[in-house]
Amino acid sequence: MQLFQEKLLKVLEMYQNDFDNIVGSFFNDKDKYNNLISKYSCDTEDNVDKNYLLRARLSFSIIYYKNLEALNKEAVKNIIIYLFNEELKDRETSKYKGIGTALEALTFLLNKYSKDNKDLFEKAKKANNDCAIGYDSNVRFETDIEKLSIEYCMHYALELGFKDLYYELIDIWKSSIEKWDRINLERLRDFEIEIGNKEGELEANKKLYEIVKSDYDKNKQNQALSKKYLFYLVSYLSIYIENLIKLSNYNVALDIILINIDDIKTINNNAFYKVNAGISIVNSAIKILLNIENNDHINLLWDFIKTAFINEHNPYSKTVYDDFFKACDKMNEAELKDKVSKDIKN
Repeated sequence: MQLFQEKLLKVLEMYQNDFDNIVGSFFNDKDKYNNLISKYSCDTEDNVDKNYLLRARLSFSIIYYKNLEALNKEAVKNIIIYLFNEELKDRETSKYKGIGTALEALTFLLNKYSKDNKDLFEKAKKANNDCAIGYDSNVRFETDIEKLSIEYCMHYALELGFKDLYYELIDIWKSSIEKWDRINLERLRDFEIEIGNKEGELEANKKLYEIVKSDYDKNKQNQALSKKYLFYLVSYLSIYIENLIKLSNYNVALDIILINIDDIKTINNNAFYKVNAGISIVNSAIKILLNIENNDHINLLWDFIKTAFINEHNPYSKTVYDDFFKACDKMNEAELKDKVSKDIKN
């Protein structure tokens, strides 16, 4: 067993011990059974189930129980059904309406240890709209839930509320990476987003941008490859700039746009300004312009922005137009403001 697997199972150990006791008392001591399992029942306060996380942890501890087949099958099946029904109570009463980790785990367990689940899955489908998505025609759940790769361990550690373990597992995962390519950096960025590490997210986006920028620069002379890498460049550039703006790094974001502005202009204008990444870069450019002062390159940035609105600009949202009009005011472009206002009304 890998170290990261051992660490996840270690934090679930106390819940596996609880499960042992619940199974053991199912036939022999109903009072004890009711007392033990009541910790995992739905207990709603202010439309929030206080025991959701405990139930999720118990559900996962059952999946990874070392010798589940050796336990009394009837007891195991009934406990899983009980927990499943408690999960549905949560969906019917709680503010949270997603399918969630616990229901995913219990669906997996029911498929494995209980034969006739049609009525239960129908109840799940009706619990709320989000559940219906998972139970519409064929029951959907993560079939690889038992495999426990490092990525799965990290995901479940966070979902189950073991944040310290999550940080440990990130370090273990990082140490296993031999080459930081786009795929690994995207995974790292996703991990940083999950824990709310904005600086870590920014650093990952910066490295992703630098990789695709380097690939594009190396292949500029190859017509076929340059088009491919320019697409990647625009995509990662838009995300990196958005990230910079969220952290109010407007001058850095401006420099990055200006470094790439000539390459961006090689894309057909109408095509560029209609794709999501292009719209995002224009939106970011407006925000930069509105938040910087006394920059020698502000007119160059404004020329880039204007092109988007002089050309066809139907895809933009009201927020983007509102910001553009503010930019027009800042740059004393009353005539352009009036033209675009008329365009969007027609």
